[in-house]
Amino acid sequence: MKYIIYIFLVFGVLTACKSKKEAAVAAVEVKVPLWVSSRPNNGFKYVGIGVSDKGKGGNYQIDAKKNALYDLSSEIKVNISSNSVLYTVQNNNNFNENFNSLINLTNTDNIEGYQLVDSYENEKQYWVYYQLDKAEYANQKAQKKQQIISKATNLINLSFNDEKNKDFSSCLKKRIQAFGVLTPYLSEEISFDAAQTNGIKTVFDLTAIIQQQLQSISLVQQKNLPVLKPYQLTYAPIVYGLELKTKTPLQNFPFIVTSDEEKIKISEKTTTNNNGELQLKVNYVEPINQTAAFALSPDISSLMGSDSLGRAGITVLKQFIQTPSLKVQAKVNNIYIFVSASEKNFGKPTNLNLVEAIISQKFNGQEVQIVSKPADADYIIESVAETQEDISSDILESNYKIKLAALVISLQLKNNVTQEVIFKTQVNDVYGYANNLEKAGMNAYSNPKLNTKLSEALFFLKRKILVY
Repeated sequence: MKYIIYIFLVFGVLTACKSKKEAAVAAVEVKVPLWVSSRPNNGFKYVGIGVSDKGKGGNYQIDAKKNALYDLSSEIKVNISSNSVLYTVQNNNNFNENFNSLINLTNTDNIEGYQLVDSYENEKQYWVYYQLDKAEYANQKAQKKQQIISKATNLINLSFNDEKNKDFSSCLKKRIQAFGVLTPYLSEEISFDAAQTNGIKTVFDLTAIIQQQLQSISLVQQKNLPVLKPYQLTYAPIVYGLELKTKTPLQNFPFIVTSDEEKIKISEKTTTNNNGELQLKVNYVEPINQTAAFALSPDISSLMGSDSLGRAGITVLKQFIQTPSLKVQAKVNNIYIFVSASEKNFGKPTNLNLVEAIISQKFNGQEVQIVSKPADADYIIESVAETQEDISSDILESNYKIKLAALVISLQLKNNVTQEVIFKTQVNDVYGYANNLEKAGMNAYSNPKLNTKLSEALFFLKRKILVY
């Protein structure tokens, strides 16, 4: 009987412990908040709810907060004012989408005064709930907007100081910076105190003066067009002068260079120097024998460099201004060659012109033109051909009663502009046989080896003129 009572007591204790454990587990379980499944609707608050998966690793709490703030910023609608800059391009859907994305990202970075309302997590996810008072946000935004307008006003004033000092690049840079800081508010009406900004009242006035400044760039007239030759190893830069309407040289200003001519390869970026000279670098030219055109466009992106204020507004700014292109030209001409050939047989002219004919044949092509006057030539090929009795001639005469003549051709390539001799060689191993020296010399000119040996020498000479 005692044992039975003891068993019941042990069973009762175990049952009581199990009940307490179940109660403790039940107490740990957290009820899922209503805002997780049903988004709150508050007329006086902006709501932001974010969630992050715990299994992705990293700091899931920070990720959830970022998502919540982006959600909160998405609730802040961008209302386009009819007097705003954005209103003028609101029919451009692609631009509107990009601009609204920019506004949302800017809001996410600049939102202040938000409060954490609640958080919830389970084994897989972490949720967070933020809210922002609408009246407080509107007040903060109004204050920030005024600060931004004041900053833009200061930049505009400084730009006019640069203009007085004839610092074109710095002046334009500050005006683009002023537009850049205003970018988050381009959907709203923005107005300046004209007395503080030299007459600029709106963002439209600002973009107009930027446009006017870019259009003040002009080319210095050239007396003669630059000339390019095809297939050169290197090219000297083509130099163009750029100035402002005030006839002041445009100093240290970047440009983008483009060309529709596929047979000419150029470097796409360049900058004027302190004298307003722009050097257009040419990398490769094929024969076209005509005038080639290039477009020089102000490179405002390079002008701003790594400046975050300016670069932020360039994409938007290009919707309101046209970056003017200046057209420049250069002639692409054939390479002009004059051939000076002398052919003698033991001091007497042969009147054959065989060497000159071979040279002209080897240089006959679309990139090269043989000219009749030395003054018109880029290069001059000088050829002196002469026969002489070979050292073995006496032995041959003693044994076989024949003479041996050797034909020697001296070749020289000269730059006709600098008068520099850039290539020199000699053609040997061309012989002629006969019973006398005069006939032997003439036979040397008719030796098939003449064409072979001379062509080999001309190949290396031509490489000094053309590089395919």
